[in-house]
Amino acid sequence: MKALVIGGGIAGLLAARVLTESFDDVVILERDKLSDEPEYRAGVPQGRHTHGLLVRGGELMEELFPGLRDELVQAGAVLADAGDMKILNPLGWLATTRIGLPLLSLSRPLLETHIRRRVTAKIVDVVHITGLSFRGGDVDGVITRDGRIDADLVVDASGRSSKVPGWLAEAGITTPEPEVVDSGTGYATRIYTAPKDFPVVYAESLSAPDISRGVAVMRIEGDRLMVSAQGAVGDHAPRDPDGYQEYLDSLRVPISELLAEAEPLTPVYLFARTASRRNAFEATANWPGGLVAVGDAVCAFNPVYGQGITVATMEALLFRQHNDFSAKGCRAFQRKVAKTAQGPWAMSSNADRSWVETKRGGLLGWYINKWQAGIVHDPDLFRRFVRVVHMVASPASLLNPVVFRRLAKYSRQARRQERRPAGSTPR
Repeated sequence: MKALVIGGGIAGLLAARVLTESFDDVVILERDKLSDEPEYRAGVPQGRHTHGLLVRGGELMEELFPGLRDELVQAGAVLADAGDMKILNPLGWLATTRIGLPLLSLSRPLLETHIRRRVTAKIVDVVHITGLSFRGGDVDGVITRDGRIDADLVVDASGRSSKVPGWLAEAGITTPEPEVVDSGTGYATRIYTAPKDFPVVYAESLSAPDISRGVAVMRIEGDRLMVSAQGAVGDHAPRDPDGYQEYLDSLRVPISELLAEAEPLTPVYLFARTASRRNAFEATANWPGGLVAVGDAVCAFNPVYGQGITVATMEALLFRQHNDFSAKGCRAFQRKVAKTAQGPWAMSSNADRSWVETKRGGLLGWYINKWQAGIVHDPDLFRRFVRVVHMVASPASLLNPVVFRRLAKYSRQARRQERRPAGSTPR
């Protein structure tokens, strides 16, 4: 039995890792030229910007690749407690506390390269796929510029740029129009030397409708800081260094002061392809056998929420419980993928809708706003919230009478006081 995985990014690598447990031959087909060392590549334009590996994602990767965490730390990744963050939300600095969950802070290329080294599937780079091969209504391989490659299963892990909907349309199979929520978020990122004692994670959160500018800073390998200026609804930082610095100066957090002794190591890199997009492949009545899709090819999240890698890991593990890749089986697999992404999609897309819809996120958005006050004042609420954000606890853990009473108290307090000025900030 042979499986082809389209895409050598993290979603494709993780899918291939699990597929090697049940398929005799697993081959990853990647368009980019790959390096043995951590390098940025054209097929992952968001790779130059901050990436959050949620705690749940790190746990699952450690299960798939025992010792990976120690290996990454040895390569320079920063290991911290998930509560070791300095984050300013609209109502103040979060009431941080130790949580007891390991958080890795590192660059996307370092993570991807180390996963790729551990995957035993065959990886073929510089492959240009032009279509799917069909036999009797089912997919039996792919078409490349150099010919046809046969397979019993084709896995689309090609990300936001997936061409599978178009290839299916050429075969007379129509998939539903994707659901798109676009908050107009853009990133401008520069890497600096890390000042002594700079926090592992330091950020100012965006918040609709008033706070359209923010920043996410992470310590990464090489004793460096990755600084991503973030702007919603088109309020983006410019590429030129002076304009970028002015953007940082305009923030509520004193990031410019903290970086005063830091040395810039790179130009400013931009990325604005951040719209959340969900393909309801599970609703395609005549979805073919021999084809499934995972990762951003199905559900691409706004990267600001850091959910994509963890959701892709959870989806890869679905291959352990699924061995029917007939047309019926593939549709069932896509339903499992949709269910896996459902919760994260609800949280992130709801937050993005707050920028573009008058109702500002509905009931869920209203409840999240209550939490913004709670996690500023209450370390226990902060701990609960972080566990849910990192997908190690169910959102249901945020719904109980004790939590409701605390949120109501802090919400009343927030209404009685003005937002905190930027001057009172932890260093």
